[in-house]
Amino acid sequence: MGWAVVWLAMFAVSEAQASDPGVYFRGGIGPALAHETDIKEFLGPTSGLKVKYDPGLRVSVAGGYQFCRFFSGELETGVIYNSIKSITTSPDTDASVGHVPVLCNAVFYFPFESRFVPYCGIGAGGVSSVLDINHATIRNVSLHGDDADVVWAAQAFAGFRYEFNDQMGVGFGYKFLATGPPRWDVISAGGSGGIEFDHARTHSFLAEFTLKF
Repeated sequence: MGWAVVWLAMFAVSEAQASDPGVYFRGGIGPALAHETDIKEFLGPTSGLKVKYDPGLRVSVAGGYQFCRFFSGELETGVIYNSIKSITTSPDTDASVGHVPVLCNAVFYFPFESRFVPYCGIGAGGVSSVLDINHATIRNVSLHGDDADVVWAAQAFAGFRYEFNDQMGVGFGYKFLATGPPRWDVISAGGSGGIEFDHARTHSFLAEFTLKF
């Protein structure tokens, strides 16, 4: 009988926490791992050039509205940054790629009779991709400069949060972001021209904090 009362109390608490609609804020930070990227264009169509990245960082902020215990909609932005480890034929590279996404997310929850709340979701929107080259030499052409391009972006994500109370929770999330192929203008020793990377793909692992209002 006592266990039944405890179980009913826990269920009532979880129902109240998960079902109350309202506005929330979510922030996250963690490592970002970028896939190797092909260069599709370098001062003209090209092939055989690849870009490798060092592990980087993703900072994410989102604001949304939880409509019911199973679903919320949110708007997310932030910064994803990776320095470039190497470029094919470039003996000494000092460059980086950054992404600033703006994404509309649909989030689906799986509320249990506890304070742990698993979730998953999808998002779509755009991203401003920034290439910053301090110096690089591709096929004996020296490059420098920076430029930005706006391309489409989509992501899938999943994770969980632990709710301390009705307002605050912490958790862990995984995000996979894919973007369209960005194209930038760069300055070389012989003048200026274009460089285009293939689709960006990034895995991020975030420690997250959620605040409900």
